[in-house]
This record gives sequence, structure tokens and C-alpha cells, in this order.
Amino acid sequence: MNLPEHQNTDLLEEVRRAAVMGLEAVQVIEPKIRDEALLQEVRRQGAEYRRLSSRAEQMLRRQGRRPSAEEPVKKAMLRGSVHWNTLMDSSTGRLSELLINGTTMGIIDMTKKLNDHPEADAGARQLAGEYLKSEELHIEKLKKLL
Repeated sequence: MNLPEHQNTDLLEEVRRAAVMGLEAVQVIEPKIRDEALLQEVRRQGAEYRRLSSRAEQMLRRQGRRPSAEEPVKKAMLRGSVHWNTLMDSSTGRLSELLINGTTMGIIDMTKKLNDHPEADAGARQLAGEYLKSEELHIEKLKKLL
């Protein structure tokens, strides 16, 4: 696989991985939510994660690639972390804080990946940019709920 093709695949895999983990976080936190505004924001973000994951998967398949396997250990760690971090406090502010922290980590990881893959094609870079824009908007909405 040549360098630009490898960068495309790697960047699309990162978008897919980040969206899948984001969706997992949304699904874990959603049952704990009691605030309607937070619930609506989390559901909106979950739909966006599904859209981004699906687009990344389609783009990978068009390149003749199979998306990498799910990471059950990371999902289990996420579930345990959410449970532990909400054991004593599952208030709207606490849930918003956890979501902001996770979203910020996703932004950092995606930004690094974009910087490390300057030869990725415009489509892959655009999808990563959509992910970043969506996450930044999500944080702005969540900050109002702290």
C-alpha cells in the first residue's frame, strides 16, 4: 500500500473508531440522564456518530478495505469508567463533564491523526473535519449544561 493510500485508510479508520467509541459512550450514559436538554443533545450526537461511522465504513469499502474489528476491551473499559465516575454523582453537570472530557480526547486524537496524515485525500480529510466540527459543537452545547 502506498503512502497516500495508507494515510487515507488510517484516517478513515480513526474517524470510524472515534465515532464507534463515541456512540458507545452515548449508549452507556443515556440511561443515567434525567435532564431533557442533555438527553436531546446526547441523542443528536449519537445520530451524528452513526452517520460518521457509516460514511467512514463506506469510504473504506470503496477503497477495497474492510473496517477493522471492534475493540471489546476498550468498550468494557469505557463502560466501567462511566459506571465508576457516576457512582456517587450522576447529576446533569457531572454527566456533561464526563462527555466533555471524552469528546475533548477525541478531538485531540483526531487532530493529531490529521496532522500526521497530510497526504490523505480530500474526502478522508473532509470527513475527519466533519467529525471535529461536530465534536466542537457538541462541547459548546454541553458546556451550557455544566
